Amino acid sequence: MYQDVYIDAVFAANFLMDYILLRLTGFFIREGRNRRRCLMAAAGGALFSSISVCISADQIPRLWSIVQIFCAAGIIRLAYPIRSWKRLAMAVLIFYVLAFLSGGIWTEVMGNTRTTGVIFVLCAFGTYLGISIVIHLLDVTEHVRSGSYPVVLKYCGRKQQTQGFVDTGNLLADPVSGTPVSIVSWELMEMLLPEDLTERLACLQEKPEEIKSTEIAGLKPHYLFCRTVGRGERLLLAVTLEELCIQIQGNTVHIKEPVVALSPEPFALGKEYKVLLNSRLLH
Repeated sequence: MYQDVYIDAVFAANFLMDYILLRLTGFFIREGRNRRRCLMAAAGGALFSSISVCISADQIPRLWSIVQIFCAAGIIRLAYPIRSWKRLAMAVLIFYVLAFLSGGIWTEVMGNTRTTGVIFVLCAFGTYLGISIVIHLLDVTEHVRSGSYPVVLKYCGRKQQTQGFVDTGNLLADPVSGTPVSIVSWELMEMLLPEDLTERLACLQEKPEEIKSTEIAGLKPHYLFCRTVGRGERLLLAVTLEELCIQIQGNTVHIKEPVVALSPEPFALGKEYKVLLNSRLLH
């Protein structure tokens, strides 16, 4: 018995499902959501599925399931920059669990409905829309509860995105302009600024007399006194960037020429946060 299979339909169906599953997986593993990378990864997964359909049953290797697992790991790695093998294995497991659950739901829906291209697209669009709404609501609830917000720092055409934490105890202000000052880790500044600038800023910690160097004048470096619990008063190097963007409940707060102080030590909150936002920036 033979059955006609259209490769374009197989590709489209797997592309939609892989994209939905990748977006869901990204939410559960707390990775950045880059739509372009997810689309590329979904296209790769759909291409693999289309090629699999062309292979006859007697030619499929015995270890084909292992090949499929590696393919899933590959598209997840393409969609999200996961560097840890442990996190990648967890992401693959979540991906397959979501595929199993969504497959059961779709089988139940399609079993009682005549499947057409229009019905399939409508179901896929409805699934994606519903998932997007749920993810957005969960994100808003989590950020409001935890005080965590996605932030973007910009300087000279370069930018870095990370998670910022609103520190209600951070009342630091620039003594000249009165601008609220946030605290940024050295690690983040090394990723944002060119290597030569970070090296010169590091030298300022040891040689404050070079503060008037014209090579870093664009950063407007200066020193601030900061009082912390358990450490007393200490001196922090502060610089002025081009822009700080804070994403809050679907809106973006743009702060021009933000003043940030550089912390030479890791934050007590852990590696997840690289910016301690001044609470005055949100009011």
